[in-house]
Amino acid sequence: MAKNPNYNIRGALLTILKGMAPEAEHEVDIVHLCHLIAWFREGAPGSDFEIERRFSMLVEALEQSEDLRVQVKGYLEQFLKESRYRYTFAELGILGNETFGQAMKNRIFQRLLPATVEDKTLRESLSVMFTKSDDHEWLESISVVSWTRLFHVLQWLNPAMPLWKRIQHEMLEAMEMLAVRIAALGIDSEVVRCLGIAERHTSPFVEQHLELRNMIGQAHEKLSQMEPLHDLGDHLDVLLDQCQAQIKKAYAQARVQGISVTLSMQLIRLEQSINRMRRLLQLLGALPTDDRVGTCVQFFCTLTREENRKHSIGDLWRGLTDKLALRITEHASQSGEKYATETRSEYWKVARAAMGAGIVIAFLSLFKAAISGWQLPPFWEAVFFSLNYGIGFVIIHLLGFTIATKQPAMTAARIAAAIDAANGRLSSVDRVVELIVQVARTQFISIWGNVLPAFATAFVVAVGLTLLFGQPPVGIEKGEKMLLELNPLLSAALPHAAIAGVFLFLAGVIAGYYDNLSIYHRIPDRIRKLSWLRKRLGVVWTNKLADYLSKNTGALAGNFFFGCMLGSAGFVGLILGLPIDIRHITFAAANMAYGIQAHEFMLGWLEISVAGLGVFLIGMVNLVVSFSLAFFTALRARGVRRLESLPLAGRVAKRFWTTPGEFFYPPKDPVEQNRPEASSPPEKI
Repeated sequence: MAKNPNYNIRGALLTILKGMAPEAEHEVDIVHLCHLIAWFREGAPGSDFEIERRFSMLVEALEQSEDLRVQVKGYLEQFLKESRYRYTFAELGILGNETFGQAMKNRIFQRLLPATVEDKTLRESLSVMFTKSDDHEWLESISVVSWTRLFHVLQWLNPAMPLWKRIQHEMLEAMEMLAVRIAALGIDSEVVRCLGIAERHTSPFVEQHLELRNMIGQAHEKLSQMEPLHDLGDHLDVLLDQCQAQIKKAYAQARVQGISVTLSMQLIRLEQSINRMRRLLQLLGALPTDDRVGTCVQFFCTLTREENRKHSIGDLWRGLTDKLALRITEHASQSGEKYATETRSEYWKVARAAMGAGIVIAFLSLFKAAISGWQLPPFWEAVFFSLNYGIGFVIIHLLGFTIATKQPAMTAARIAAAIDAANGRLSSVDRVVELIVQVARTQFISIWGNVLPAFATAFVVAVGLTLLFGQPPVGIEKGEKMLLELNPLLSAALPHAAIAGVFLFLAGVIAGYYDNLSIYHRIPDRIRKLSWLRKRLGVVWTNKLADYLSKNTGALAGNFFFGCMLGSAGFVGLILGLPIDIRHITFAAANMAYGIQAHEFMLGWLEISVAGLGVFLIGMVNLVVSFSLAFFTALRARGVRRLESLPLAGRVAKRFWTTPGEFFYPPKDPVEQNRPEASSPPEKI
């Protein structure tokens, strides 16, 4: 209709408005409002200016015709009087009491088979009128000034008019529903355990309900006498502040005690319910607000947005995972502290740990080559590959060694924590730059500590086994395949390295998740109380085991699952018919040595150089992908939406230009020079 050059925008509006008329004997038809919304929506693809122009056209049409104004006013007031509000005010946009799995299932079901509507409640009316998922966007673009002008034309600015009184009574009913929910959630066992509230009757969650019951009685009386509700909600507002303080305390406690999906959803529901309660208090006039019309319009836009997004799986997922991700990345950032070296002693300690891991990985690479020669069925081959990697990585951790490519997932969370302290701004940029320098040199020595020993060990092992058994441990065909898989041009080495980078990121997430799970369920304390374990190991060793797991549960789980992901990637690609596999820099270095030895060192410098370049590029892709994913996840989890990245990059570049050596080797510590008696390392940033 809007594409027709002869289409008259104003004529279409007048036709719609003339159809709006109050009905004496039955309910008004919502279809006229749907036509009006569709008329507005026609201008949405253009610009916000077009929406404002059409809104002004609507107001002018009502101003120019008194009969039309009275007719439309009667239609709208009858429609508003016939609607029900309490459940919409109390529930729309607030998580239900179902579990996360149930909520996800319900949203998927509703997207596939939407519920029918009866046009009775405000929520159902919104779903009928605003049918497009982006309707809230153009609705929010309409200025408060334009809305105020419309309210003035319809004579709706008088808060004492009967229509508003009815809606205010509905708001009070909705607030009581919210207060009951807040009280119930506030004394739930999960929340009580997290907060450590000893006496339920002292909880502000219960007190706010009692205060609201008292306020509702006074509010109904004042409304019946046409009196304003000024300052009636002041005490309730104080109690709601106390409730929010308790929620903040719960999130702080979660850093120490861990957090579950259930607890996270309960805290989100509490926050949403408290915010909705405060908004309704402002709309009632019980709490002060700068612009009551603006507050009303904003609330209407919020309800519309929530109705548009009610079946959004992404919104549900983001709302929950942001809370969980913060707890997980918090544990990951604590693990990342040891990957930022300040002193030379710490630097060489990391180098020794990386060298140990490189030696072990050389053997893991050989074991994998041997397993592939067994000609097992694909499933069992993937199982043995996974066990080889998983157990090997666990052994690396138990021996105190370090896999360089696992560091970015940890250090990214550490850098994000430092940026979070500055809220994305550059007031503490020197602190962040210093941390980046420390991480860069630690990553540098870790990479070389992994790669060189892995290559050298694989080289020595291959030569030794050849001398011992008379043939190389890796056949010529397998050796050719190993070298071909390192070629960045003739193979999918780099895409496969990116997949390994994703797995490295997931390993960091898994480590943080299991650390959080161990703390939340108090696994170390439970282990200490296992009578059968105390009998077999003794009290001392049981306590040592519990203490070790309290600090290393996440690392052990992350290493094992990382190995399983690496070992099963090829099998997953096989059953899906997709070219899925992994390339890891340390294994690539070991495979390069085995491949060269399989050819009895009869390779040209070009082939060796291409393989070496492939190892280098695989490592870069591993690091960049895992670091990027972990960094932006940690930033999002911490709510850092505005990051001054360009100035930060400029500071880092300037630091590299002035002191490039510090990115690869730590400077001599002046504090240690001036205080030779100091025995403890300086405090970490």
